[in-house]
Amino acid sequence: MNDCLANIRRAVNGMSANERKLAEFIMNNASLLRDYSSQQLAEAVGVSQSSVVKFSQKLGYRGYPALKLAVSEELARGSAQADLGQIPPPPSHDSTGTVFEELAQTKADVVKAISELNSEQALLEVVRTIEKANRIQFVAAGGYSLVVKDFALKLMIMGKSVVAESDPFVQRANLASMRRGDVLFALSVSGQNGHVIELAEAAKEAGLTIVSLTKYDVNPLSLLADHSLFSLDERAASHYSASAPHIVARVALQHLIDALYMVLSSRDTHGRELLILSQQAVENL
Repeated sequence: MNDCLANIRRAVNGMSANERKLAEFIMNNASLLRDYSSQQLAEAVGVSQSSVVKFSQKLGYRGYPALKLAVSEELARGSAQADLGQIPPPPSHDSTGTVFEELAQTKADVVKAISELNSEQALLEVVRTIEKANRIQFVAAGGYSLVVKDFALKLMIMGKSVVAESDPFVQRANLASMRRGDVLFALSVSGQNGHVIELAEAAKEAGLTIVSLTKYDVNPLSLLADHSLFSLDERAASHYSASAPHIVARVALQHLIDALYMVLSSRDTHGRELLILSQQAVENL
């Protein structure tokens, strides 16, 4: 459903009183919806939480998270289309100084975008999930596995039980031995990688907690997740740098992972000390 708000606008006349309240609130406050849980939306409108869920399903979505993502996607797409005519062609770089300055500005813009896509509350929920986890398995699609493995290594040094294997057979074998209280951290920027989705579905059936990291979009992986984080795919990244969207996408992902690590280490004094000792040991080799 690419035109969520338009669909709501067309259907509003045939809605019940509670549904109309929800529809009008969403149409008038679409840009704020990203920060509202289903409970918060229900309280703001004056309806029950189940009314929010039923409203979302009546519009054809699996639940409120899917509706919220669809609205956010539509807003982002509209903003991007509005900005397309204003984006100048990539400048020719006459000096090294210009290259560094433009790259620094691009990174600053990307960092700001990531903070807008992910609320501090969402970040803290993922941090708490990792803190409470008995075991954590990381899986990643595409060329981002190195970023995930670096994060997994830091957690391992901090004393967490972590698995970050890239072999699909080993991933499935490890998943089969995991239990409630364990976490699957699944990264697929498209949110549609078949292997990652299969693992997430198996994790869901086993009662594991799923953390997804995808592009800011309605996608199968984020809908399976208990906690969702969002980065930029190369298409979105091209709005920041038409010549090097892959670099921008990697910067976005790395910034989000670094933010998770910084919050984790700030809350875990012992883990931070272990990491410092490990770094000192490596430097003395």
